[in-house]
Amino acid sequence: MNSINFNEDQIDALKEFMNISLGEATSHVAELLDAFGTMHIPKISVRDTSELKEIVSESVEASLNYYVMKQLFAGKFGGECIFIVSEQSANNLGTHLYETDNPDKDDINDAVMELTNIVTSSIIGRLTEELDVQVQFFAPVSSFVKSFDIADDDEMAQYSKVIVVSTELEFKDHNISASIFILTKDEAINSLKELIDKKIEELYS
Repeated sequence: MNSINFNEDQIDALKEFMNISLGEATSHVAELLDAFGTMHIPKISVRDTSELKEIVSESVEASLNYYVMKQLFAGKFGGECIFIVSEQSANNLGTHLYETDNPDKDDINDAVMELTNIVTSSIIGRLTEELDVQVQFFAPVSSFVKSFDIADDDEMAQYSKVIVVSTELEFKDHNISASIFILTKDEAINSLKELIDKKIEELYS
């Protein structure tokens, strides 16, 4: 098996692909919300799964509850998207989308699910398009949890090393923000490296 670490050229290429993908996702979400939004520059790192709780905790507040949407994707490049929205941001999203001051739980969950589907399909769809591969999406799973339950230990036990791509989607005018993590593991990491090397070779040949 190849080394699990990425060299500088591979990281730079992945950042470029992710920037393109995040830009497309932001545009699609802006259309949904009819508002100007920004997607922060992604942070990309290869980490041990034991570090995942710490990584997630850096983007959330310990005292708050969160809507968490997890969606698996599979193919030559596979992994999982985790979309995290605070209860207040989710309420603001439901208020904006359904034009009501008091959206109920079902409306809020539906609004977060819709936003998740757009973000996930846009980011992963465009990223895999850049890598010339196709993926299959599975139905997202939603939960409403305390911050410390977001990264479930049993669930993460299936990973040994993960690539963590983290960013934040922000719509300041509506007080809506979300954190997005893209995880890919083990054999998928090596597949991703091979795909990136192929693209680098095509670009410079």
